[in-house]
Amino acid sequence: MRQFPKILVLVLLVSLIGSTLLFLHSTSDYQNVGTLLHSQTNVLSHELQDEPTAKIEEGYIVHTSHCQIPDVDLWHPSILQYVRNNSPSLACSRIATKPPLTYTEDDMLYINKTNSPFYNGSLLFCEYVEIFRPPNNDFKFDLGHKRVVFTEKVLVKKEFIKVYCYSTNNTLMYQNLHAFTPTKPLLRHMKDNLSLRHKRRGYLEQLNVLMVGLDSVSRLNFHRQFPKTLKILRSKLKAYEMYGYNKVRDNTFINLTPMFLGKYVEETDWNETNNEPFDKYKFAWKRFADAGYHTLFAEDAPSIAIWNFEKEGFHHPPADYYLRPFSLAMASTSSMWTNYKHCFGGRLETDITLEYVYNFIKSRQRAPHFAFTFLTRPTYDSVNQNTDQSHAKFLESMIRSRLLENTILIYFSDHGIRRGDILSTYIGKLEERLPAMFISLPDWFARKYPQIAQNLEVNQHRLTTPFDINALLDNVLRFTGIPKHPSANMRSISLFDKVPQDRSCASATIDDHWCTCLQQQPASVSDKKVIRAAKVLIGKINKKTAAHHKVCARYKLDEITDALQATPTHKLMTFKLSMNDVIGRKEYYGEEAIGRVTMYHVTIRVKPSGGVFQGTVKYDSTTNSYRSSGYISRTNAYGSSSSCVKDHSLKKYCYCKELM
Repeated sequence: MRQFPKILVLVLLVSLIGSTLLFLHSTSDYQNVGTLLHSQTNVLSHELQDEPTAKIEEGYIVHTSHCQIPDVDLWHPSILQYVRNNSPSLACSRIATKPPLTYTEDDMLYINKTNSPFYNGSLLFCEYVEIFRPPNNDFKFDLGHKRVVFTEKVLVKKEFIKVYCYSTNNTLMYQNLHAFTPTKPLLRHMKDNLSLRHKRRGYLEQLNVLMVGLDSVSRLNFHRQFPKTLKILRSKLKAYEMYGYNKVRDNTFINLTPMFLGKYVEETDWNETNNEPFDKYKFAWKRFADAGYHTLFAEDAPSIAIWNFEKEGFHHPPADYYLRPFSLAMASTSSMWTNYKHCFGGRLETDITLEYVYNFIKSRQRAPHFAFTFLTRPTYDSVNQNTDQSHAKFLESMIRSRLLENTILIYFSDHGIRRGDILSTYIGKLEERLPAMFISLPDWFARKYPQIAQNLEVNQHRLTTPFDINALLDNVLRFTGIPKHPSANMRSISLFDKVPQDRSCASATIDDHWCTCLQQQPASVSDKKVIRAAKVLIGKINKKTAAHHKVCARYKLDEITDALQATPTHKLMTFKLSMNDVIGRKEYYGEEAIGRVTMYHVTIRVKPSGGVFQGTVKYDSTTNSYRSSGYISRTNAYGSSSSCVKDHSLKKYCYCKELM
């Protein structure tokens, strides 16, 4: 008998809670109370704030408690004079006057005799010599003395060769360079042993890694200049786009060192005064090599290569297959370059490099491999130049040959364009700091580990950095399948884990002048721009109920109860350039960039209903225009005041005229 009152009390309590929630649902936009409280007091718990999916506030690409990055127009008026639509992809076919006389398939070299008439002579024979790297030198190449003569085809067991072809009177009529990725039996045996040892440590999966980097391509400019590649990444490879991927330093070298080493350059013992090579550092390709992965490292434009430009480079090849000796040999053959050094022997340098990557992966698809290629020349210092056709063709070939079915693909850039008048605009500064970053998983992997796929989806709209890519690579290398729960104050967070929503530029160690998160501060409710923003917000509410104007009252502004403004940091808007990577590193500032965007977060009371609404309005100083951005929340009860409309989505906005 004593239990009955307790049960009765419990039943009554449950009924009371249910009734209260039902009342709140019908009388108040209670689902947005958490958002309101967070924006005003910032006291909600991490668990309540964190979104399970990749929902994002309209008008933003990142909208978390400590970072809001605005979503800007791809063709914003302030940058139209600097960017072009439908820029043609670089090509060499219309420039080449003669078709090549030699070509390769796998490890075979062939002569295309049907093309010999283009070379003003009757072909007699061809021969090749090896191109190789001298010991401890990253800036020279040598040619072998042994000449291999052939008249139709020949099996090539060397990595790089130079070909000479002669006419009947022994006159040189043709020359070219070719790159191969031959099997190295001793290397393969060593890798098999290392791979077996790595597997015995109990890691669950052994994904391959392919990283394709483009110099100076912002996320937005990737959309403008690489539409075909973008479509393949999105539709066929289901790639995750990291909208909030923020660079951490100025140039390529000091952004990619954190990506592959997990440290800022100044945290190593390298600086501008020493001539030491980079061999001793445990870059990602070295860590994968130690685990039995076959590795490739390929760059174009050797004179400005990442770890070579004004640096010592590597005394020993950093990877098992290292394209640099071949690139140096190409650079020295000046007579074969056309189209401002984009075309070599009638072929695009980008195509030559990507073909090398393709052949490496094709011949090692059953062995674990790590491939990193970085392409500089086409997009360096040019916001309107692209190799979209080349990259689209490369990805199509990889998909068609099924070479990505066990591979995590990372398509990325180091930063946006760093020079030119576009940097006098806010959009240009934003683009410089937000490079392209796409990550694609094998279908089977995403299905097998749905939490990882979901985390990547969420992370698309979180603040991320090159340090997170380094952590991701370590996660791939030592994969346990168990996501971690990192804290916001961690500098390196694997993108297989959910990046905390309270991460800030400070906790990610992004300096103020590189930080793209808006700076939020109180705004005066009597400020003219705040008043204008409030009226724009009311206009949007009235537009929602316009179709029901016969029954719903038209609102007017009664009072602005609160206002915040979010703007780019002063340092971002005035930054001009930085000097030095380590010693004497200094930033210089100047006049403020044009095209500032300000986000106004306003809370208003309207009449005649007394309804309290909260929303965001974007002010664009270039066009002097205001636009309501995102969701408008109602923060007080409306009860039965909207009973004259049946559409549930309009009830929080409508105030029935019959009550006036």
